Amino acid sequence: MSKPESNRSDMLISDGEKITDPVRVASLLDRLAKKHSLLTVVVPGHPERYTTSIVGVNGPFVLLDELLPSSGHHLFVEVGTLQVSGKLDGIDFRFIAMLEDVDAQDSMITYRVHLPARLEYRQRRMDYRAHIPIAQSLRVIIDKGDESIIEGEMYDLSQGGVGMILPGETPALKPRRWYECAFEMPDESWLYCSVELCHARTVPSHDRHLVGARFAELTPVQAQLIGRCIGILERELLRKRTVD
Repeated sequence: MSKPESNRSDMLISDGEKITDPVRVASLLDRLAKKHSLLTVVVPGHPERYTTSIVGVNGPFVLLDELLPSSGHHLFVEVGTLQVSGKLDGIDFRFIAMLEDVDAQDSMITYRVHLPARLEYRQRRMDYRAHIPIAQSLRVIIDKGDESIIEGEMYDLSQGGVGMILPGETPALKPRRWYECAFEMPDESWLYCSVELCHARTVPSHDRHLVGARFAELTPVQAQLIGRCIGILERELLRKRTVD
């Protein structure tokens, strides 16, 4: 396999603090692995976004899970470099992953990349929120825990939480309480998880409530589903802007 040019390791944004100590870099990436944090990756020179996660840190190498969608696999192998971004405890991380080799066993693909020479991080105030188009109705079902449910619609989605529109006759929900919910996603699947109610406000003229909630600790599969659906919403927004 041909190796990428060494100067590709300099492809980082310039407005964050950079960590170059290999011990600190490995420690932070290991934390990302243990949190099963979803990572967004881009192959330089190509606009498509893919998702992966860190399987583990092994000495001078980092193990990445297979790219999704799988169409990114051959592109990564060909180019040999990824621009990686992720989030841990409210902090954005970005680094360059340079491919060493690929391990394909039992129909599972793992990429072995070099421990990045530097890792950039910066505090982020909030997650990017993808808004749901008005024409697209995505259902929300909330289990109140007393054998009753509340039904509404989702109006935005982020990696950390969700915004919901609930009808005006909705019984009071308790702040800082966890609720089991089901969310209809834009790829026609459903997300089942717990959320914590963070804030709510009434819109009297429309007889409804706008409610914000954050997700509980998501599994890697759940986080990947959310990331994929945010990508779908982003692409649809870009498509509409292009058409308009």
